[in-house]
Amino acid sequence: MKYLILLLTLSACANVPQIDRGHLAKRMMSLDPRPQENSFKNEIRAFREGAVGGSSSVGGGCGCN
Repeated sequence: MKYLILLLTLSACANVPQIDRGHLAKRMMSLDPRPQENSFKNEIRAFREGAVGGSSSVGGGCGCN
């Protein structure tokens, strides 16, 4: 079983040619291509609905951020 995990871990690594690194570094390839727009939409949603949280904000329920 541990050999299978090791094999899967090692097969996930790949060398990327230098010519392709510029393409992978583009904004389109990131997990969140428009972070400013998404944070603005979350802020508008919080003001409109009168509630904050549930998306990506961090904090406890006690009000001590």
